[in-house]
Amino acid sequence: MSFQIAYVGGGVIDKVRELPYPHFSRLTEPFVRGRMVDIAASPQVFSDTYSLPYQTEFLSVAFASSVYCVGDYWELTINGVKVCETIYTKELPESVSMGNSFGIVYPLPADAVIKFDFHNVSGEAKQVWYNVKFLRGKEG
Repeated sequence: MSFQIAYVGGGVIDKVRELPYPHFSRLTEPFVRGRMVDIAASPQVFSDTYSLPYQTEFLSVAFASSVYCVGDYWELTINGVKVCETIYTKELPESVSMGNSFGIVYPLPADAVIKFDFHNVSGEAKQVWYNVKFLRGKEG
């Protein structure tokens, strides 16, 4: 006994295969960039900026501090767009993801500028760490 399957291209099956972007990634390689910023005992804004020389998809950012103080907050700007604004420190590390519970990717061109700002309202010295999670292509 044998059987044969015929497939007609361009139908509903092809539409199901193409999952909606940016809810599902087009890039496949995980990449996390961790950074540390020394914060001096001064009530000012401390910034850290970098870029990656290849296309990425931004997934999330995680933050931690050696000292948590009331009033201190951080912000993340990606390619001139503020994606995290006035995120107050909460006495424990935290992560901010893009999108809904299923996630979302935020596509970035090569050399997109990632800027982290820490507003040291308390004026206390500390170290802060942040990790930015991306997806990249195999060439990245």
